[in-house]
Amino acid sequence: MKWRTKWIIAIVLTVSIVGLSKLEERQLVNVPVTQYVTTGKDFVVMKKWVSSWLAEDESITVSAESAFDPFASYESFQPYQDGAIISYTQPLAITSQGNGLVVFTGFTRTSGKTVTVQYDNGDEVTYGFVGTFSTLPYTAVRRGDEIAVMDEEAIYIRVKRNGIPLEPTVLATYMTGDLE
Repeated sequence: MKWRTKWIIAIVLTVSIVGLSKLEERQLVNVPVTQYVTTGKDFVVMKKWVSSWLAEDESITVSAESAFDPFASYESFQPYQDGAIISYTQPLAITSQGNGLVVFTGFTRTSGKTVTVQYDNGDEVTYGFVGTFSTLPYTAVRRGDEIAVMDEEAIYIRVKRNGIPLEPTVLATYMTGDLE
């Protein structure tokens, strides 16, 4: 498809979703549109569906840098707010654990500057206390892409699987890829 066609499809899809959500607010439509486009699994399904329309070429990765492993050389580990704060001797780049979509970049009370990624497998990972963002919201990322950079020497990590935060004690297993 040409880029104009792709943009037209994207605009029509966006206008349709916004229009249906307004009709839902006025109770003229009984379909829970906003629920479909704001929950994790449905959002991933919609992203994959739209991506399949817009994909131009398939690429094969021959080699790639390893993904961010916050448990490779940490100084301390403290459970905090359904996740953990992990400290290091020096700041690190935070990279994507897999293919997904950045669904939030901003500031929260509990984790300061924060970035959240919804991965294609349905997991939602939040990285807090980051220094600078390397991506914008609704940016697609692939395994190994830089998401943010730590300016301080600590990071907050929370992982939600099926909407439920993983216990801090299993985060190390999750981040090394052993918990699938």
